[in-house]
Amino acid sequence: MMVVCQKSDGKPRFDRESIMSCSLRTSPYGDIRLGAFQEVLSIPGRYLNDHCLIRKGDEWHFFGILGNVGPDGKGYAPGSEISFAHAVSPNLRNWQLHSEVIERTGIWPETYQVFAPYVIEHDGMFYMLYTAADDMHTQRICLAMSEDLYQWERYAGNPVIVPSMFWTKWPGFNLDPKDPRGTYGGCRDPHIIKLDDGRFVAYWASRLQERFGKDLSCIAASVSYDLIHWQEIGPVFSIKAWDDPPTQEAESPCIVVKDSRFWLFFKHGWCTHFVVADSPFDFHGCEPVRLGFSHASEVFYWDGKWWITHCSGDPDDFMYCKSNRTRGLFIGNLDWPDKEYPQLIGPN
Repeated sequence: MMVVCQKSDGKPRFDRESIMSCSLRTSPYGDIRLGAFQEVLSIPGRYLNDHCLIRKGDEWHFFGILGNVGPDGKGYAPGSEISFAHAVSPNLRNWQLHSEVIERTGIWPETYQVFAPYVIEHDGMFYMLYTAADDMHTQRICLAMSEDLYQWERYAGNPVIVPSMFWTKWPGFNLDPKDPRGTYGGCRDPHIIKLDDGRFVAYWASRLQERFGKDLSCIAASVSYDLIHWQEIGPVFSIKAWDDPPTQEAESPCIVVKDSRFWLFFKHGWCTHFVVADSPFDFHGCEPVRLGFSHASEVFYWDGKWWITHCSGDPDDFMYCKSNRTRGLFIGNLDWPDKEYPQLIGPN
């Protein structure tokens, strides 16, 4: 049964403070809204990319891709994403760096890179799903566990999520890596929620085979009761790949449950978009709404506010012309009243 995606009855909310903290930029694809993000964590000579935040006690923990900025200071060093940065903060503003975690083993399936971690707590244990890439750049999702968020142990049965070859362009050996519409074996960027019935749902990015439509990227899902053994659901949302590099595909999913509905945020092209549905497993046919420019964003509620993250580049460099993979972690806020759509307003 197809979910009918209802639109908000409320109009966009832009008061004086919102207008002053956001701005519009014209582009070949229409106006793009920018948020007033504040950089709160940076590491000289390094950049931060896809990441997650988890709260333990009265502290926030950040885990994210850590890469090397290129020698010209404008690009990045390919193949440098081989460990995760770990930082701790009491307030999302002031961060203290700790030792890196999950350094690439060099053993299959982690022979090339590790990236895109997501951490969730269950019964006093912390579970991290992360992407591993082998020498062919084929992606698989692996698992590590920790009791304290500082010491991590990989699951001996990794990888735990591998796509079905019935629907996905995986492992991708026959794809041309020089074709911007192509991809290596897509199985990356996990994000997890827990449903009221006790099931966990992991959302991840992939690509559909051509027989389902030309140049379709997708967000897929898998379910689990223990965060170790996963059953694939398959694609829950699909969208045509973006024409321009560097982000052709729908990626970096983030799921928020609000107003008894499921909000799927994802990066597509230059911007973060969202779709909303009544089911966590069916966003097909939902019309994407463009939130604005941010990269690999996490959206969450804390301390009476809705927060959104951004990373990797200047928050006004939406065309990735000057700063892609050179910057750190940024924090902003959303105006998101009940029964309405979210809007970027920046930090306050």
